[in-house]
Amino acid sequence: MKKYGFLATLALAAMLAACGDKDEEAVTEQPSETSDVQTTAEEKVVTDQLGREVTIPGKIERVVTGGILPYFSTWYVATNSTKEIVGMHPNSYNAAKNSILAKISPDVLNAKTSFIQNGEVNIEELLKVNPQLYVENATDENSINKITEAGIPVVGVQTIDAAAAEPLATFNSWLTLTSKITGTTDRADRFLQEGEKVQSELDAKLKDVAKEDKPRALILFMHNDKSITVGGSNFFGNQWLNATGAIDVAEKDVQGRKEVNMEQIYSWNPDIIYITNFTETQPEDLLENKVDGQDWSQVKAVQDGKVYKIPLGIYRWFPPSGDAPLMLKWMAQKNHPELFTYKIEDEIKTYYKDFYEFDVTDEEIHDILNPSSDAAKY
Repeated sequence: MKKYGFLATLALAAMLAACGDKDEEAVTEQPSETSDVQTTAEEKVVTDQLGREVTIPGKIERVVTGGILPYFSTWYVATNSTKEIVGMHPNSYNAAKNSILAKISPDVLNAKTSFIQNGEVNIEELLKVNPQLYVENATDENSINKITEAGIPVVGVQTIDAAAAEPLATFNSWLTLTSKITGTTDRADRFLQEGEKVQSELDAKLKDVAKEDKPRALILFMHNDKSITVGGSNFFGNQWLNATGAIDVAEKDVQGRKEVNMEQIYSWNPDIIYITNFTETQPEDLLENKVDGQDWSQVKAVQDGKVYKIPLGIYRWFPPSGDAPLMLKWMAQKNHPELFTYKIEDEIKTYYKDFYEFDVTDEEIHDILNPSSDAAKY
């Protein structure tokens, strides 16, 4: 089987700079290169991102994805299919239900979620789904052990440490592992090439932008009227901002993610605020100062109308996903509209046609760029 992922990951490591989240929590170990050894026609051994050798069926027709929330979309990108996904975490399901993937590959909506109860895996319910393989966040040792003891092969997948929290490189490492599991490679290679090309285009235009001309931006990771959690260094948002010509206002004060108060927001006073799809908050909640107990009207980004909800395509664009090249283009244009004058709607149409063989409509593009708060519900 073709070996390409490790070198490709190293190459992509130069694209973005380093970063963590609920499903992307920090761990200290670095990933091992994935490898596989065909054992019999009926089974194979793959090395997961914990460095464990896991024996799995040679052909996977029933897979369940757990706390590694974006992984179901990785499976789709690698295989062009979601019919094998018979179960997924409820948080993943909400994102899938509110994503364009539900139209591109509607089989994804057949996945069961009842095996997650009170935030934990219920083995009795999981066995009803009858998976051949379970894919779990590498940091969730308890679930990995419990499911393995039930006789179900578990592959551990790392998040921010898969490739130093670089979204494109992280997604590529997931694709590489999935290729080992499924035997598919074409899409992984194409994704790598497209990511390199887009980052190179951005770098060429951003190289002469002086530091003082870069917008100072904030990632609002989770938010409601009682809590404000932002992203900082060692987190995906920091990488996106650095790669698209912005300065992360929280990178010196926040490692990973952290709950802060309005006084800290006023102190940073960002030029732009990006809101993830892990929170139901929408731009108008801040722009119209609707949040009880929080006066966002004093913040420059709000005064200038530069508060944006991060899009949701085949998955949320904040963590690694198959839409990562589009995320780069979208954020670069928000940060530097004078440099990046393309029409993002046309970029989405072209990408979806080329990579997913799907003719996305104008209405569907509007929904991608203006995702529903329902996608964040759990």
